[in-house]
Amino acid sequence: MKSLVITATVAALVAAGAAQAAETARYEVRIDSTWTAQSHPLDYPSNAHHSGLVGATHNGDYRIFEDGATATPGLEALSERGAHSPLTEEVQAAIAKGAAGELFESQALFKLPGTLSATFMADEAHPFVSVAAMIAPSPDWFMGVSNVALRQNGKWVEKVTMTLFAWDAGTDGGDTYGADDADTQPRQSVRLNAYPHFKNDAGLKPVGTITFTQMKKAASN
Repeated sequence: MKSLVITATVAALVAAGAAQAAETARYEVRIDSTWTAQSHPLDYPSNAHHSGLVGATHNGDYRIFEDGATATPGLEALSERGAHSPLTEEVQAAIAKGAAGELFESQALFKLPGTLSATFMADEAHPFVSVAAMIAPSPDWFMGVSNVALRQNGKWVEKVTMTLFAWDAGTDGGDTYGADDADTQPRQSVRLNAYPHFKNDAGLKPVGTITFTQMKKAASN
């Protein structure tokens, strides 16, 4: 009888460990920026760069930005100045409320084309991810993705790559990279950037790609 109890206990622990493994997944996010003077020649700035990325895992009730919504003070600061704060504080507040799961960031990118990357952990309560980084210098332009589902049909996706386009935060009325500061009052909504700098006869021109790759645990011997 004692051996049966021990066996049952071990089985329960194994099952619990398997369930915990299924609830979380570690990912690498990689932004490959293709925003260069060759791809976007109009008015291309000599000091072109990107801020560090700011990202968060979250549930369906939260995201860093949303098409058609009003930018938060944090998104405004990131898209206008490349500042991570107060966006990081906004994410931390969402974490405290249970709406977000993890905040992740990267360093800025000053050599283009180039790559921004970070790692993070997603869980079943926060299976979505949003990421943003400034297109700099600019009035309030950024690149990013919002509300990407990393868990589909009960499984964590192994890899997903998406095209990145420029966005306008709707907080500054400037229409060139080096425009003077001109706060938009009232604020306009967040929207895809359709200025000539990011558009041609074929439509909006991509500024890069973003890839989320699940990081597999190394097999133990």
